[in-house]
Amino acid sequence: MMEYKVVIDTTEYTDADIQSGNIERPLFDELGIGNACMAMLKIVFKQKSTIPRMSKIVPKALVDGQWEQLGVFYLDERSVKPTGVMTVVAYDSMLKADKVWVPDQSLEFPMPMDDAVDVIAGLMGIEVDTRTKVSSTYTIDYPANDYTLRDVLKYIAVANGGNWTITREDKLLLVPLVGSTPPETHYLIEEEGFAITFGGDRILV
Repeated sequence: MMEYKVVIDTTEYTDADIQSGNIERPLFDELGIGNACMAMLKIVFKQKSTIPRMSKIVPKALVDGQWEQLGVFYLDERSVKPTGVMTVVAYDSMLKADKVWVPDQSLEFPMPMDDAVDVIAGLMGIEVDTRTKVSSTYTIDYPANDYTLRDVLKYIAVANGGNWTITREDKLLLVPLVGSTPPETHYLIEEEGFAITFGGDRILV
């Protein structure tokens, strides 16, 4: 049986502390291009210490004697039973893209899409995965009408024929719909054609 642990803020929770948990990492809202989906982590565990708001949560699996990181998540919802058992729902850094983009006055538009991706990733507090390929010849206009960072990412994804995801290393990656995909972007597909799990990671403890 696979061994797991989860680090919440600075506290480590092992299999003995965790009652249940799962990770869902969809690649599509709808089958096609132009998606920017969030991965979700849900765990039920015996709380051992104070957990600050928006705590960083890192699940890991023991593979061939080495701990492998399964993603980086940030606490969004929680509930606690009188027994001290806590249920936590957390999302990856795509959650940080759900804010209106009001560009700095120093930025110029139209802006090349690859530059826009760098700016957006910076505003999300993460890096762009080096495997991401975005055309520098395509541009975006000033994001008026309360467009969020995520809205703009989706537009860029459509123009470049792919979908955005956050990698296990907490980096922004554009996965092309056609062609080779990175190993960790393998996912299961339902008969209807929708992704139900991305990355093949599902903790069941």
